[in-house]
Amino acid sequence: RFGYRVHVVVRETEAEARAAAEHLVAALDPDVGAAIRARSLDSGSAGVRAQAALRETAADDGFAEPHLWTGIGRARSGCGAAIVGDPQQVADTIRSYRSLGIDTFILSGYPHLEECSRFASLVMPLLHGTA
Repeated sequence: RFGYRVHVVVRETEAEARAAAEHLVAALDPDVGAAIRARSLDSGSAGVRAQAALRETAADDGFAEPHLWTGIGRARSGCGAAIVGDPQQVADTIRSYRSLGIDTFILSGYPHLEECSRFASLVMPLLHGTA
């Protein structure tokens, strides 16, 4: 079994999702973000190092893949990437990871309850019944 812990930022349109993602870190001071990551309990883990490497190789806009945004990792340790897009793009991205053998997803978002509600209403119907 393989799992993946990732944030989700889903909105009706890709442009709205990207704007919401950027808003999450817009006011972040890079030094504050570095301090947060450094004092996290998992800061030395292989997974966190891999996320940092992914962030370093991402495009200038923080996207390492078409809908995988590493910008969230500028503000936190651990789960340092987010699937960002419209409902179909988010569902398709999750399906593509499933096809690679990832069978468990730990999804989160900010604010937690609001993003959970958006995911449930916008994405879950698209994933319902897919193996």
